[in-house]
Amino acid sequence: MKSMHPFVAAGVVLLAVVHVLDPPVIGTVNLERVFHDIQARKLAEGVLQSDIEIYETRKLELRAEAKRLDADLEMLVPGTKRYDAVQKQQMQAALDFRAMGEFIQYKLDTTRAEARRKLFDEIIGEAAKYAAANGIDFLVTDDSKLSLQSGTDMQIVQQLALRRIIYANDAYDITDKLIDWINGP
Repeated sequence: MKSMHPFVAAGVVLLAVVHVLDPPVIGTVNLERVFHDIQARKLAEGVLQSDIEIYETRKLELRAEAKRLDADLEMLVPGTKRYDAVQKQQMQAALDFRAMGEFIQYKLDTTRAEARRKLFDEIIGEAAKYAAANGIDFLVTDDSKLSLQSGTDMQIVQQLALRRIIYANDAYDITDKLIDWINGP
């Protein structure tokens, strides 16, 4: 077995010592603030608002149709074929109105969830670029300043289980810098 030259061995030891003496650079981020303050979120909210308006218009049309059928029903004589036909249409219109409300809620929830997922992916990607460009070795989410929400014992235990940081010095917080980086040109 070939032995290592003493100077090479000393160099390896020196590099190991220098690396140990050079501690990692850590930054903390308030992820909730980043989500709230980045411009991409505002753009996504604008798209969502336009979807809401389209769905709400359709819902209003269904409501108007149900009310029109209610008014027609009041003018008809119960028990007649026309009354029964309009009553059936009115019941269907009421069902359609309720179904549209549920559909709108589902669609908005899934659209918001997808937008949030995409924003999260963008934030993580940009945070990695920012960290690399600024010599940061670790970026961690600072959840130490979030207060616990009221709830049952189990809910409190769940909130505590999700906590990762008990305390973080504000000197390590790069939230504003990251927001500026993401919102930059």
